[in-house]
Amino acid sequence: MDAHGRTLTASQPRTAVNFAVPSGACDCHVHVIGPKPRFPLARERSYTPMDAPAAELVAMLARLKLERVVLVQPSFYRTDNACMLDAMAKIKNSRGVAVLPAKVPAAELDRLHAQGIRGLSVNIATGGAAALEVMQRDIAAAARLCERHGWHVQIFANSRTIELLEPVLTALPVECVIDHFGLNAPGADTPALRALTRLLEAGKTWVKISGAYRITSWRDPRIGPLARTLCAANPERIVWGSDWPHTHKPSQRKPNAEEELPFQAIDTGALLALVPQWLENDRLVRRVMVSNPKKLYDFS
Repeated sequence: MDAHGRTLTASQPRTAVNFAVPSGACDCHVHVIGPKPRFPLARERSYTPMDAPAAELVAMLARLKLERVVLVQPSFYRTDNACMLDAMAKIKNSRGVAVLPAKVPAAELDRLHAQGIRGLSVNIATGGAAALEVMQRDIAAAARLCERHGWHVQIFANSRTIELLEPVLTALPVECVIDHFGLNAPGADTPALRALTRLLEAGKTWVKISGAYRITSWRDPRIGPLARTLCAANPERIVWGSDWPHTHKPSQRKPNAEEELPFQAIDTGALLALVPQWLENDRLVRRVMVSNPKKLYDFS
């Protein structure tokens, strides 16, 4: 609820955008959920969120003047991409990042490309700890599928995992995108941050400055310097995402439970308003929100 006691859905940012959102701006990390009677969640899942259907996403994008969007397959749908693909068919200027099994027929990859899929996600963080060999296997399998159409592999992992995977990611035959700053917490100079900057400098890895509230408070003053450090390493490989609809904290998860946990009370409009504060440069804001996503996700 807001200060006036009104119930807010995921689609209702409470803060008006107080800067000129550049034309063609893209939210590079959102999810759609449900309606569950039509798109049921996987039986085996780490948590059960509320619905956040395509109509609510469209309303959020319109209010924040975001003209392009990238939908990311959430873990609770596993390899069933039907909900995301249905939403993409309804949303103009959308692209998607899917989750697929290790082997997929070429015709299916062609169909997904025609529907707007431009990457495959490997979610290491949500699935829990895995042996390095398993992570390497999963990333390599996704990369093989990505090669057919020049897609990228998207990695969601913790700081230590990114450090361990640095040689693997450097050697991938396709580009790589690292979710949510790639860190567990902001820091001035850590081994994880140095690994991230090396990956960025090499030119084949992208980092999403998204989901700040996953690593600290989203108003934490250390986020701005972190975003600027990553941009300084390679401003042509940074994109922004809201991580809408802001699912609950991992500590609240109840695996396989039917109970729907509410979204976090995070204002998507206020998150967007932080971008020019973080980057402190209108040209860099436009690069991160328009030019870079256009290139990465093949927006025409």
